[in-house]
Amino acid sequence: MVSFLAAFSFMCFQNSDLLTRTIVAVFWGAVGGLILWCALAAWEQYDLDWMRKLFSFSFKQEQVDQVQDEKSVTGSQKKRRRWMWSLGLRKGSVDSERTVVNALQCSPRFDWRLRAPSRVKSKPSTRENGKKSKYVRREHPSRINVGLNEPYYDAIQSYSKRFMAMLEAEQQEDEAVLKERLSTWSLTRLQEEGYCLTGLSSYWLEETQFGRPVASFLQGPGMSLPEHRFENGTQILLSRLDPLKQSFAQGSVVSRSATQIRIAFREHFDGLDEGVWRIDVGRSNIVYERMRDAISHFNHNPQQLEEAEISADRELILQGTHLRDVLLRSSQPTTEDGDNNVETGGAFKDDQRIHSWATRYSQPVPLVMEGDPQLSRLNATQIRAMAMMIGQRVSLIQGPPGTGKTKTIIETVKLLKVHFEVPHPLLVCTYTNVAVDNLVEGLAASGVRPLRVGFGGQVKESLMEHTLDHKLAQHPLKPSLDALMKQEEEAQQFIAKLTLKLESMRQSKPGKTANAQERTRQIILNMESDLALRQRILNSLKARMYGVQMEMLRDVVSAADVICTTCITSASSALNVVDFPVVFLDEASMSTEPASLIPIMKGSRHLALIGDHKQLPPVITSPEAEALGLGRSLFERLTEEGVVPSIMLDTQYRMHPGISLFPSSEFYNFSLQDGTVDAQGNISPLLMPPNSAHLKEDEQGQRPSVIFLDHAGGESLKDKSRINRNEAAIVMAVIEDLLLNNPNLMGRDIGVIAPYVAQITHLTRLLTTDAKYAKRFKEVLGEHRALQLPHIEVKTVDGFEGREKEVIIFSTVRNNAGGYIGFLADRRRLNRGLFVVGSISTLGKGLRAVPKAKEPQPLLVPPGEIAVIQAKETKKTRSRGKGKGRDSWKRYAEWLMDRGLVVHLAGDSLGQALYGNLKRTATKAHIILKK
Repeated sequence: MVSFLAAFSFMCFQNSDLLTRTIVAVFWGAVGGLILWCALAAWEQYDLDWMRKLFSFSFKQEQVDQVQDEKSVTGSQKKRRRWMWSLGLRKGSVDSERTVVNALQCSPRFDWRLRAPSRVKSKPSTRENGKKSKYVRREHPSRINVGLNEPYYDAIQSYSKRFMAMLEAEQQEDEAVLKERLSTWSLTRLQEEGYCLTGLSSYWLEETQFGRPVASFLQGPGMSLPEHRFENGTQILLSRLDPLKQSFAQGSVVSRSATQIRIAFREHFDGLDEGVWRIDVGRSNIVYERMRDAISHFNHNPQQLEEAEISADRELILQGTHLRDVLLRSSQPTTEDGDNNVETGGAFKDDQRIHSWATRYSQPVPLVMEGDPQLSRLNATQIRAMAMMIGQRVSLIQGPPGTGKTKTIIETVKLLKVHFEVPHPLLVCTYTNVAVDNLVEGLAASGVRPLRVGFGGQVKESLMEHTLDHKLAQHPLKPSLDALMKQEEEAQQFIAKLTLKLESMRQSKPGKTANAQERTRQIILNMESDLALRQRILNSLKARMYGVQMEMLRDVVSAADVICTTCITSASSALNVVDFPVVFLDEASMSTEPASLIPIMKGSRHLALIGDHKQLPPVITSPEAEALGLGRSLFERLTEEGVVPSIMLDTQYRMHPGISLFPSSEFYNFSLQDGTVDAQGNISPLLMPPNSAHLKEDEQGQRPSVIFLDHAGGESLKDKSRINRNEAAIVMAVIEDLLLNNPNLMGRDIGVIAPYVAQITHLTRLLTTDAKYAKRFKEVLGEHRALQLPHIEVKTVDGFEGREKEVIIFSTVRNNAGGYIGFLADRRRLNRGLFVVGSISTLGKGLRAVPKAKEPQPLLVPPGEIAVIQAKETKKTRSRGKGKGRDSWKRYAEWLMDRGLVVHLAGDSLGQALYGNLKRTATKAHIILKK
């Protein structure tokens, strides 16, 4: 049409002057250009079929065939191909909903040529024009065992036998500790120690937790609960009087306040709102069940599951991993070769864009090309770590404290999803919920769309908008689901009433006449028929509910760039709507190997482990399981095998150089550099040590960044843990001194670390509920300043992993004549501290031993405690790595003493440390009163 009008115009103006003809030509050129621009815009907006055919000359024939095949795909989403990659068009020029790929439905399931569903302008949906479309129903594969002559048979058998024995020993130890506590402790002691709450009334809440019913427990309107150990996520035992004799149900704490505790149960049960209840701190078998399942999934080959054909609307959930050749390497006999054609490139091996980027940026001096994302905020080893994480099938990223492990993970996820827009679902797991929250916070701030999966009570309030629960609650189909749930509840109530009537009719006396009996029989038949119909209606409602729930889950998961959760929670059924070919494990050195396997066994073919085996090891309860090797993480094992590519992040940005000096020399052979020092050698003012009576200035006016407060206060045993009350008093005095002399230092800036639960409980009580210390803190600090005390965190060494505090106080607890430091002998627990409080002589000896005989009974100790006075020779025991740990503590003690960083607290110096501020405050008050 444009050509015809242009030709007609030229005929009309052919006798005109050159200027007129030029104007006409420009006019019709502009019109043609505008029409072409509209056509391209229409292509981008509507992805017109005729446009695809117009440009199909540049496609390979197989791509043309794929375009034709898209017409047969059911559902509202068609497969989107990166035509711009073949045509050299600009990024994002094919953004229509009709060509968006639902990565859950494509075959192969994750085609690198496709675009991430979370990165399209029109979000994918499973409904089109308001009508429900068919969806792929995902099913668990049948349990199998690898046959005798199949690859990896011997390796799987050996691996399973070894780790199943470890888990059995650990589980038995957990059960023994629980049973011993419940059977030997009095009810009064359980209540005093916070393991038990009694006299609780309860009622069901309307809200649910992942579909599980939630109940609220309280002692009375407005009544505050006593101090207890029921933290969020704690497993509980519910009973009337004694959980060992009449345990009613098990649940987990969802949230808590000063007056109530909310607990989620597996199912709703009657009678909860009647009478009073008792709840005890329990333990959960689900963790062990999930770890055993993960080990058994080594028997599955996900490639075979992916290729299995069930039906057009069904597919198998991928279980197992493509990485068996790496993970089972040490368990394989030397004669076993494993699978043929072992994959070497990981999930992105076919994507030349990623391959090129990873190759160029893995060099010491990266080769930067036009179009590469800006990485100016990262140092050289962080960039090489990113290249290794996406370029290698399996990789190990060692990150010492403060070297930016979390930042490296965030930038890698951003590179994959924001820049390359890969369609592969990404799963990032950590050992602790705190670390998950840190990741989610950083990902959201960097423009990535994270989805946080976990119990609401374990998620920071500020991150709730990123949680699965919140996303489902905001989904457009939520009203439809609520309506179906209401119909289901009404149907169940009707069926229950009808069932009671039917039973009553059946048990009623038959009529005296034949007609009466026939009427009764007919009524029963009608009621049975009605009951069967109602049951079919109920089943139909449940099926529709399930369909809507799966639809909502798929929409929410596909709209996220990355799924973030803990290793244990990654087995949640909510994540069965998708497989995870790419898995990143943070804090990998803190997690046991079976726990690390849980996310890996979700069909992974690309894995990066991020951690530091020089720091915190897994926490193991059973000595037998520890001896068998459960305390060695997958990260540490693969590091020791030396086959998997690895890199260490070499610049720390968190600690003062005075604190990092010893860890750098002891653990990292001086390879850990300080990013806190500028080119001129100046230390950041933000890292200067705080004002404190314990940190004396030198001749240059500089205060030390680390100090050891040595004292002679003895330790004692308490409930298989350790406590040092004298040391706790010194810790309180240090906190008081810091808050008094540093007006800008807040409670949230101070962290107190102790390696034993009993000490943590005692320190927490002194800071929050002890009346004597509350009075003292108000006298010394003032009422306003004393309000900072409840904000001070007191945790184990493991609980502070990945956290940043301006001041750390480390209570070592151990102080005995024999020099025994127990599990502190693990050298990886040394890599902390600013104010270290303990016994320099005990740590200097650094022994780990088991006494030959019972320890002597104390003369003066609180009830339930046993004083430790080990002066006799004992049988020394060694376990993996503990000898090195003992030597490390010795060298640390020598390092501190050589530099004059040990302050001996005894006599007047101890009195001054404990009561100096209190005396000065009293003196000032006395002077003021005199005036």
